[in-house]
Amino acid sequence: MLRDTINVLPFEYVKLRFCGSEPAIMYTHCHVAAHQAAGLAVTFVVAPDVMQRTQTIPEELTQMCLRQGLKASGNAIGNHGLDFTGLSPIPVEAPPRKAN
Repeated sequence: MLRDTINVLPFEYVKLRFCGSEPAIMYTHCHVAAHQAAGLAVTFVVAPDVMQRTQTIPEELTQMCLRQGLKASGNAIGNHGLDFTGLSPIPVEAPPRKAN
């Protein structure tokens, strides 16, 4: 029996909805190393507004982001509060499949 497992076929995606009870950042990934290296992973962020008010990021991590040209403040997309403008709602469109 596969538990807590969702199979996703090539060029398809799954939308998940769940109710998180505590502020958290959860990294979920494919268990095939080559797939994970190809980006088959997702990060769930639960209650980002609560985390912004209650947690601080060490300065050395902030500087590391800035050196890489990454935004070091705001939410998952680099905006403030619950403004997720610019966050892609779905994966990049897959190329059309060839007819057999």
